[in-house]
Amino acid sequence: MRSSTLLLGALCGSALAATPSYAEDTSSGSITLPPVVVTADRDTGTKTVPSNADAERTIKRTPGGVAVVDAEDFEDSYTLNFEDTLALTPGVYAQKRYGEEVRLSIRGSGLSRGFHLRGLTLLQDGIPFNLADGAADFQEADTLAFQRLEVFKGANALQFGSTTLGGAVNMVTKTGRSQPGHQVRFEVGSNTTFRANAQSGYVFGNSDLFLSLTGTTSQGFREHDDQKSVKFNGNFGTALSNAAETRFYLSANVIDQELPGSVSRSDALNNPKPAGRGVIASDQKRDIRSIRVSNKTTFEIGDDDTLDVGAFISVKELFHPITPFVGVIDQESTDYGVFAQASGEHQLAGHRNIYRVGLTTQFGKVKAKRFANVGGSRGALTANADQYSRNIALYGENSFFVTPEWAVVTGAQLSWSEREYTDLLRPTEDDTKTFSSFNPKIGVLYEPTTDMQFFANVSRSHEPPTFSELTQGGTVGFTPVEAQEAWTTEIGTRGEAGAFMWDISAYRAWIDGEMLQFTRGPGIPATTFNAQDTIHQGVEVGLTARLAEDFLSSGDHLQWRNAYTFSDYFFDGDVQFGDNDIAGQPKHFYQSELRYDHADGWHAALDWELASDADVDFANTLNAPGYGIVGFNAGVDVTQSVNVYLDARNLLDQEFISTFSTIVNTAGNTSVFYPGEGRQVFAGIRVKL
Repeated sequence: MRSSTLLLGALCGSALAATPSYAEDTSSGSITLPPVVVTADRDTGTKTVPSNADAERTIKRTPGGVAVVDAEDFEDSYTLNFEDTLALTPGVYAQKRYGEEVRLSIRGSGLSRGFHLRGLTLLQDGIPFNLADGAADFQEADTLAFQRLEVFKGANALQFGSTTLGGAVNMVTKTGRSQPGHQVRFEVGSNTTFRANAQSGYVFGNSDLFLSLTGTTSQGFREHDDQKSVKFNGNFGTALSNAAETRFYLSANVIDQELPGSVSRSDALNNPKPAGRGVIASDQKRDIRSIRVSNKTTFEIGDDDTLDVGAFISVKELFHPITPFVGVIDQESTDYGVFAQASGEHQLAGHRNIYRVGLTTQFGKVKAKRFANVGGSRGALTANADQYSRNIALYGENSFFVTPEWAVVTGAQLSWSEREYTDLLRPTEDDTKTFSSFNPKIGVLYEPTTDMQFFANVSRSHEPPTFSELTQGGTVGFTPVEAQEAWTTEIGTRGEAGAFMWDISAYRAWIDGEMLQFTRGPGIPATTFNAQDTIHQGVEVGLTARLAEDFLSSGDHLQWRNAYTFSDYFFDGDVQFGDNDIAGQPKHFYQSELRYDHADGWHAALDWELASDADVDFANTLNAPGYGIVGFNAGVDVTQSVNVYLDARNLLDQEFISTFSTIVNTAGNTSVFYPGEGRQVFAGIRVKL
């Protein structure tokens, strides 16, 4: 495992040592690059990576809930995880457990998963970030390398091969053209937190290069919450011709993260800093070494069509001591795949018509070992298996404009997945299971003006279980958990009128076989099993208002941003739970920010977050209390190249519960709560060189 550390150090060091001092030496015959020419601005796109503005125009052709989060929205603050970057995005529920680890859920996806992620597809530059079985974690994402985040809710993520209820989040990395020049960033704050980032963007001829290196160290808010990480992201793009461009991506990570564990409700609210019971004795942590390499090549075919093709491979080592019951998880995983998409715009019978059709594949192998946990070290080998995942998705989508204002959007996806388990200690446990589905979608998009849209759609989703659900034990071979399927309807509107901007969606999903938690009994052989009928419905409201424009000086802005998420999830006549609410997140979740920007280059913002009570168990007998917290952010451009900022959170030092793991009832372990962090203050400086 440590060999990966040496490789990453050498790789990052050589990459960032390459400065733009290119002087041609014809006498020695050496080959040198031409001088860097910085002519691009922040929103300059390429064939392989569209600009933020182009991405937003494209995404708004979707007849459903979508969002583009520009990095400008969060770069003047200390952003570590999706709770920070996706704040103020309606419909997205992201709450911190520790470090980069969050409960990330869209429309109730993966609520029964008390660790990491299920039910949502994560991508970086359109390439899968999840493991091939659908599980994912968050530690390898570096927010400082992002150009934007693209959020596709539910079946609106069809083009990424996503078949899940929650949809997809695509993290788009900066390029040399979108972020030209050089920048260093230093941050310091609560919990002995230090973070440094250096990034450079080069443009030379028809090529560009982007490099980013981030180092973080923090003791964390809680006991046994230390974090140390080094993250590298880079990409190189070059024009193959006037009609073709290729881009290579490389990311590498060295991450050491202690786990503070979960605690009781009382401790979370009254004594939040100590680690959970047994955490220190078993030295629970999650250490990762990983490398990802990928390529995307874009061909323009004629004036109206585009073909994207690419491939990727990701190698990851995980060392993860947790509870004595589970032991030490020691895994080596390799994921790889290829993808292709053709898209274009033509006239069809005299009408505007936009299409895309594509193929995504992802294959993975995990060498999954478990050992007894002896003080955080490997003891006796207790499990040794190879886990194989194979996924193929073929999709197509078409937007036919009946009139210039009305479009009918049809789509379909054919997906095939296979899970194969080879137990190297107990061959009788070997098993293979295949899942397939046809997922249609139909929607309408009405755009009466260029600044206003109304939309509606009906779609089907299909989500196979991950190995965590399939290998729960208690049966020979796989636990008999089936895929989760749903039909979802959605209506909404987005637009801008005068001083107001809005993005509103309402949806209802009828789910068959939702993977939730039960008490074992007749017909229920495992604690995580398929429910009968469940309903997810909700409303997502984003509203932004530009205030007092008539009273402000020229160049000054006062903006009020709001994001409200109403989530109503419940069983529909279940044998164990009747019509109970499904536990996992509050029904009402509201975030708001009031920000003033002055023409002289300084800003000040007040933000607040409110959450209602949330059910913790499916029996609806235990809850996490609602809360309200307030934060403050300010920054100033000292010069054109120097910016300083202050980010203060939970100013009133409220004690609250950030999130929790769901349970069946209170008869067993109820120490499942993650305390919210107390008052935190961070300061940073960003210097453009």
